[in-house]
Amino acid sequence: MKIFGLQEKGTNFVSEILAGITTFITVAYLPLQCAQLLAGNGIGQTAAYVAICLTSFVGCLVMGFIANQPYILTPSVGIIAFFSGTLLTSMHYTYAQALALVLIAGVIFLLLSVTGLQNKIFSAIPSNLKNALSAGLGIYIALLGLRHAGFLKTDSNGMWHLVDFSQRNAQLFTAMLMFVGIILIIMCKRFNLPAPILLGLIATGVIYYLVGVPAGFVSTVDLKVNFSEVGRQLSDWASSILFKNFTQGISGLFGSMGFTLKSILTLILLILIYTLFSSMESNGVIYATARNAGQLDEGGNFGGLKMTMLSNSIGTLAGSCFGCPALTVAPESGAGISAGGKTGLTAVTAGVMFLGAIAFAPFINMLPSAITACVMLYIGILMLNAVKDIDFGNIGESIPALITMIVIPFTSSIIDGIALGLTAHAVINLLTFKFKAINIIELIFGILFAINYFMI
Repeated sequence: MKIFGLQEKGTNFVSEILAGITTFITVAYLPLQCAQLLAGNGIGQTAAYVAICLTSFVGCLVMGFIANQPYILTPSVGIIAFFSGTLLTSMHYTYAQALALVLIAGVIFLLLSVTGLQNKIFSAIPSNLKNALSAGLGIYIALLGLRHAGFLKTDSNGMWHLVDFSQRNAQLFTAMLMFVGIILIIMCKRFNLPAPILLGLIATGVIYYLVGVPAGFVSTVDLKVNFSEVGRQLSDWASSILFKNFTQGISGLFGSMGFTLKSILTLILLILIYTLFSSMESNGVIYATARNAGQLDEGGNFGGLKMTMLSNSIGTLAGSCFGCPALTVAPESGAGISAGGKTGLTAVTAGVMFLGAIAFAPFINMLPSAITACVMLYIGILMLNAVKDIDFGNIGESIPALITMIVIPFTSSIIDGIALGLTAHAVINLLTFKFKAINIIELIFGILFAINYFMI
């Protein structure tokens, strides 16, 4: 297809479609998980699920046709946690008011993307922290896979434990099948089979049901698609949150302010922090996946960053209208890129599947967690390659890098890893009088992040 320049990028239609399917299978768990996080804040889980699927569909189409990149746009669990925990719970905004704030942040995000300023902002991050970000993201994705398969779990005290190997149950079966899936992917790549990651995932799914059902580890249900139910879901979504950022959000947001100096400053800071969160998280994921795919130039920059972030900002604006808090570039995009995705057709394919997920939600929920987990672990291992480029001999670089790598996986927040890493980098180099190692953008970030953590 000429619009995607398949031949120029050394790919073909089938490869891109398969890469898009691979990406979607890897991230299929996310809409339901995010909908559960949003439910109970003035909207139902069904409406939230529809909003997430529709926004991801639009975001992926924008990414595919405007940026022509294989990245997909989905809600970020970390940003949704900020949206729900800070804006709705701590700040007591209504859902519509919070969406209005997202709309304003999306406009700022768009302006930063159009002018290219957000690219310059991310370029100001020290290279060691960028590599730590890539490695930390790899650990996070791998850890997410291990938890998703049940191989790792936490108890009520927050202590980590392995799966109980003495229990021959469904949890152990799923955990072990994850490693079988990784082996199958490696074997498919070793023998140069087409779409090795997707083939490995399909084979893992087949084993899951062929072995799991007779053994009693997997239960089957009579799945039916009720298209009349889809109409009810869309109606519920449209009546509860569609365009509420305009009809109720803007007036409610500014009408409840009181226009005191404190309320105005608080709102400005929230908008700036929200914009920063969305921009920095997407930038971090793009850098990590592009680095892993060998798409960075000699200066460590990604050539398609401006259009990719422009697509992200447009998706964020759409999300505020549809009822989805924010869209960011999904870390799971790495699955499709590793599967051979090189153009926007990969993103468009995944987007169409997000649209179908509204009707076929029962089938998507039947996807074994083992197949999602094995590709997450595989991609995470690949991203850890960035560790070797971190300067561990320089204490002013190594400690911030270590903080970033630890914080990202254990808080499930990319932005917290970036924030604390940048803050540590600025503080350590200030205290050791290495002023040339710090730039003004770091200091500004440090102040904004400190306000977020200690004052808001």
